[in-house]
Amino acid sequence: DDIRKKLIDGGMSPEQVVFIHEANTDLQKKVLFAKVRSGQVRVLIGSTQKMGAGTNVQDRLIASHDLETPWRPRDLIQRKGRIERRGNQNAKVHVYRYVTNGTFDAYLWQTLENKQKFISQIMTSKSPVRSCEDVDETALSFAEIKALCAGDPRIKERMDLDLEVSKLRIMKADHNSKQYR
Repeated sequence: DDIRKKLIDGGMSPEQVVFIHEANTDLQKKVLFAKVRSGQVRVLIGSTQKMGAGTNVQDRLIASHDLETPWRPRDLIQRKGRIERRGNQNAKVHVYRYVTNGTFDAYLWQTLENKQKFISQIMTSKSPVRSCEDVDETALSFAEIKALCAGDPRIKERMDLDLEVSKLRIMKADHNSKQYR
């Protein structure tokens, strides 16, 4: 409610800022989604569960704001998929992820990072990874967000050094494997 109030106080009309939870039936959702696609509703606020599969509102979306850290990596993919998809009239979109310094957020991003690494190894049948390109970019972005949450520049520096050591180990293993072949 605070976000909605701030947007309305900032000059938006109440009809332009809607909570997905106000649409309780399939018909109400269909009408709401049509308003979002036409631009009548400019801000749609909702949870991953309520705005997941079947939410086709991408036509005019410019930005997505993640206010909390989900438990599953696929939830982030689902959220991003609401805006980065065919049919969006905007060539460039933005995804913002908010974290709070000195909170549980760092732990949650660490958990997401570990889960994503495990999932990536399973999905690519690469355990352990065999070349630098195998390092999953999504997992690395989770690590970067985790470091930002911590707020201590030494943690970011350590993360960067750990990443560099991991890349060098992968390169060494790849080199040794090529030498063996």
